Amino acid sequence: MHCDDYTAPCTVDRCQRTAEPGRYACEPCAERMRRWLREIDDYAATLTAAPGRGGEGGRRSPGYGSRPPANLDVIAALDPRSVAHVIGPDDTDGATRSIIGTVNRLCGWVHSELRRLDADHHAPPRELTITRGTGWLRGYIDWCTTQPWADDLADDLRELHAQVQRLAGNSTRPLAPCWDCGGPLWPVGDTDTLAVRCGDCGSSYDGLALLDLGQRLAFETMGAA
Repeated sequence: MHCDDYTAPCTVDRCQRTAEPGRYACEPCAERMRRWLREIDDYAATLTAAPGRGGEGGRRSPGYGSRPPANLDVIAALDPRSVAHVIGPDDTDGATRSIIGTVNRLCGWVHSELRRLDADHHAPPRELTITRGTGWLRGYIDWCTTQPWADDLADDLRELHAQVQRLAGNSTRPLAPCWDCGGPLWPVGDTDTLAVRCGDCGSSYDGLALLDLGQRLAFETMGAA
């Protein structure tokens, strides 16, 4: 039997399915990892440090005393210097991690493995952002599922996704389908700057363009009724 034909149980998150031939994850779990990356970017775009937004009702991160008039969890998540935990007697796995810092670390990890195995690839973007980093990682999920550490990558993505979703608020949902591609339109900015951005094609709408989009969607809805 050729090694590429070998199949084994999917190793991701206690999945009960069989992994794809020559891989350590099944296709549904691979797609779930890609979805987590898309939603990390979408949820992160909605975050604001203003009080009363971004999952204020959730559990606080350890180490915070009385709160100033800002969401410290979101501030920590948007700070590239934040880490998931500290080393020493105050160590805790519940502390807020930096979103961009975690994405950057995961990009560096996958890139180093691609180079070590001399796999065909493009390096991560030099000026890394959450959008660019998550997009780069999505492009290599298939390759990552061929590696024995695919489950570790999935664990990191699941934990970061859960954190960003909590900070954004579990009720966050796309506002409407994108007029260009049908993808999900997510709110961006804050209470002073209203805009939406497509999670698939990246199209953005604000100001008059957002108003025009709303009118077109309303007419389309009325016509379908």
